[in-house]
Amino acid sequence: MADSAPSTDVVLVIDDSDVARAEMIRVLEQAGFRVMGLASPIGATRAILENGVRVVVIDIMMPGMRGDRLAALFRGNPRLRELGVVLVSGASAAELLSLSVESGANAVVSKANLHELVPVVRRALRRRDSVPGMTYG
Repeated sequence: MADSAPSTDVVLVIDDSDVARAEMIRVLEQAGFRVMGLASPIGATRAILENGVRVVVIDIMMPGMRGDRLAALFRGNPRLRELGVVLVSGASAAELLSLSVESGANAVVSKANLHELVPVVRRALRRRDSVPGMTYG
């Protein structure tokens, strides 16, 4: 695929739904990304740091910790300030936008529109690459 992302771009998908996580991983892998998946936020920071993850895709509604809260924690961690963060959910567009602003996420994608995931992840990567040291939020 001519516009595939380089294989060095690692994306982490965090979603408690096995079906949704598998579908997002499939979509991103088909676009040329190296993708990892976690069923919960447990171990996410370690996975990000140890595997050179550049963008994390987080489901908002997860047991234990909401994805927007996890995104806010990432934004507060100096070691993760350049991490691209994309929130996904079945919530309404208005709710997603509000949560994105509150959490410092780069973007939001509805699970009903997963075809938008690849361009959104690519934009998060370009934004990070074009503004070195940029902090979000």
